[in-house]
Amino acid sequence: MEILKIEGLRKSYGKEQNAVEVLKGIDLIINKGEFIAIVGPSGSGKST
Repeated sequence: MEILKIEGLRKSYGKEQNAVEVLKGIDLIINKGEFIAIVGPSGSGKST
Protein backbone atom coordinates (compact mmCIF):
# COMPACT_ATOMS: atom_id res chain seq x y z
CA MET A 1 0.00 0.00 0.00
CA GLU A 2 1.46 3.36 -1.04
CA ILE A 3 1.70 5.96 1.71
CA LEU A 4 3.67 8.51 -0.31
CA LYS A 5 3.92 8.90 -4.08
CA ILE A 6 5.87 11.62 -5.89
CA GLU A 7 5.96 11.91 -9.68
CA GLY A 8 8.02 14.31 -11.76
CA LEU A 9 9.31 16.42 -8.86
CA ARG A 10 11.31 19.47 -9.98
CA LYS A 11 13.08 22.15 -7.97
CA SER A 12 15.06 25.17 -9.08
CA TYR A 13 16.64 28.14 -7.35
CA GLY A 14 16.92 31.63 -8.76
CA LYS A 15 14.83 33.47 -11.32
CA GLU A 16 14.42 33.18 -15.08
CA GLN A 17 17.74 32.88 -16.97
CA ASN A 18 19.71 32.67 -13.68
CA ALA A 19 17.69 29.69 -12.39
CA VAL A 20 19.59 26.54 -11.50
CA GLU A 21 17.59 23.31 -11.71
CA VAL A 22 18.69 21.07 -8.85
CA LEU A 23 16.04 18.34 -9.15
CA LYS A 24 14.45 17.18 -12.38
CA GLY A 25 11.94 14.39 -12.90
CA ILE A 26 12.24 12.70 -9.49
CA ASP A 27 9.81 9.81 -8.94
CA LEU A 28 9.42 8.12 -5.55
CA ILE A 29 7.01 5.63 -4.03
CA ILE A 30 7.15 4.68 -0.37
CA ASN A 31 5.02 1.75 0.68
CA LYS A 32 3.66 1.04 4.15
CA GLY A 33 6.35 -0.56 6.31
CA GLU A 34 9.29 0.69 4.22
CA PHE A 35 12.09 2.85 5.57
CA ILE A 36 14.09 5.36 3.55
CA ALA A 37 17.16 7.47 4.23
CA ILE A 38 18.47 10.57 2.50
CA VAL A 39 22.25 10.65 2.64
CA GLY A 40 24.88 13.11 1.52
CA PRO A 41 27.72 15.26 2.76
CA SER A 42 27.18 18.12 5.18
CA GLY A 43 25.80 21.16 3.40
CA SER A 44 24.40 19.25 0.43
CA GLY A 45 20.76 20.24 1.10
CA LYS A 46 19.33 17.06 2.60
CA SER A 47 16.92 18.91 4.88
CA THR A 48 15.94 21.40 2.19
